[in-house]
Amino acid sequence: MGQPVKLSDTLVLDARLCADVTERSIAGQIEFWAGLGKAIEPLLRLDETLRLRQRGKTQSLSDCVEAVETPSGKRRLAAALKKQGFPLYEPDPEDVYGLIRIDAQGRRTRGRFVQRKFVLAG
Repeated sequence: MGQPVKLSDTLVLDARLCADVTERSIAGQIEFWAGLGKAIEPLLRLDETLRLRQRGKTQSLSDCVEAVETPSGKRRLAAALKKQGFPLYEPDPEDVYGLIRIDAQGRRTRGRFVQRKFVLAG
C-alpha cells in the first residue's frame, strides 16, 4: 500500500519534466530516482556520497530548463551540444513532440524518442 509523503515543489517539477521525456508518471520518476539512490549508495564511500549530494544542490533541473531560454543559456547549450558530437537533435517545427536528428553528414531525419529509442516519423 502506498504512503503519502510531502515533496518539495522543485523536486516535483523536476520529476514532471523528466517524466515527460522518459514516459513515466511523476511518482514513477521519483521511485526510479529513489531506486537508483538505493542501489548506488552502498557502492560509494561517505566522501563520494557527500560530494555528489553537494553537487546536486547547485542547480535544479527546472532552473536549468528556464535558463536555456536566456542568451547565456543558449550559448552554454550550443557549446554542450557541439562538444557532445553527433547525432544532434533539434525541435521539429511541424510536430510539437517531434525532433529532427542531424547526423555527421548533415542528413536531417524527423522522428521522436519512444522508450529511449529514436523512431522515425511515420
